Amino acid sequence: MEEGFTWQGEEVTCIEGFSNAVLAFAVTLLVVSLEVPRTFDELLATIQGFFAFVVCFALLLTVWFEQFEFFWWYGLQDTFTVLLNAILLFIVLFYVYPLKFLFTLLVDQLLGFIEVRPSPGAVVEVIEPPDKCRS
Repeated sequence: MEEGFTWQGEEVTCIEGFSNAVLAFAVTLLVVSLEVPRTFDELLATIQGFFAFVVCFALLLTVWFEQFEFFWWYGLQDTFTVLLNAILLFIVLFYVYPLKFLFTLLVDQLLGFIEVRPSPGAVVEVIEPPDKCRS
C-alpha cells in the first residue's frame, strides 16, 4: 500500500451491487440460451457449446474482477462514474449473445465440431434404436 492511501471498498456500494447483479444476469443469459436437448444428438450438440461458454464466462469474469478491483480501490459513486459504469454494463448485456455466437463458431471451427440441426418441420425420433424392426 502506498503511504497516505486508504482502502475505499470497506462495504459493497449500491453501484457495485447493481454491477454484480447485471454481470450475474449476463452469465445467466449465456446458460439460459441453451435449450434443453430432446434427443441424444441434440445433447451432443449442446455439450459442444461448453468450450465457447467457458471462454465467454472467462471474459465476463475478467470484466467483473476489474470492476471489483476498481470499486475496492476507489469506491467512487459520483455521477460520471455511475454513467460510465452504466454504459459498460449496457455494452456487456448487449454483446452477451454476439459474444457467445462468435466463440461458438470459433471453437466449433477450431475443434472441428459439426453442428447437428434437423431441418424445420422435420420429425426427429427422441431415441433411435440401433436395430429397428421393419414390418
